[in-house]
Amino acid sequence: MLPIPQWSPEDRPREKCLDQGARSLTTTECLALLIRTGDRSRTALSLAQALWRAHGEDLHALAQANPEGWTQTPGVGPAKAAALAAAFELGRRMREEEGVVPQRIRASADAFEVLRPKLEGLDHEEFWVVYLSRAHEVLASECVGKGGWTGTLADLRVVFQRALARRAPAIVVAHNHPSGRLVPSPEDRALTQRMVHAGQFLDIVLLDHLIIGRRDYVSFADRGWLKTNSDPL
Repeated sequence: MLPIPQWSPEDRPREKCLDQGARSLTTTECLALLIRTGDRSRTALSLAQALWRAHGEDLHALAQANPEGWTQTPGVGPAKAAALAAAFELGRRMREEEGVVPQRIRASADAFEVLRPKLEGLDHEEFWVVYLSRAHEVLASECVGKGGWTGTLADLRVVFQRALARRAPAIVVAHNHPSGRLVPSPEDRALTQRMVHAGQFLDIVLLDHLIIGRRDYVSFADRGWLKTNSDPL
């Protein structure tokens, strides 16, 4: 294959981007611009195509991989993987800063929109809490656990101590399943019920527990899995 500089200008990803706009690029051409250079036997576009195929031609699967996974594609070294990681992180931050995030939680879909930019696309588990006012307005949200969630007594203390500190009478919790499988484990169910009971004792209502996967979620409240005397969202 000819090196990219020898292609006609309209076929070169960089020139195509500048002349026609980034939206004219294919996904592999976007990846090629991030990869920048090829190796002795392949162009940057060929490397991008190999990386794309290795992840099932699925952008979410590619984003959910990590730099170590990307470097399994021959020719993609640490520098190229770091550039990809930075690009995906900028996209995540942009989604998080968009002004469409609900400021009040009226339903599980609102909670999903608040938490989606924080949890979708991660390659590890995180556990987040959204602290709410009595009118279910968002007071704050934060990650209280990474790399798995055991539901130990100490973990519950973190959640409710911070809710008390913020004077939040209601919370929504969420964690992600990097596999995309939206099925709660027995541990997920047990943790949820412990949180319900602890909240009742402290007069802090657990409104919902979301499990977030790839582009979708499951809600404990919507499925009737919250055994509580409080009203659902």
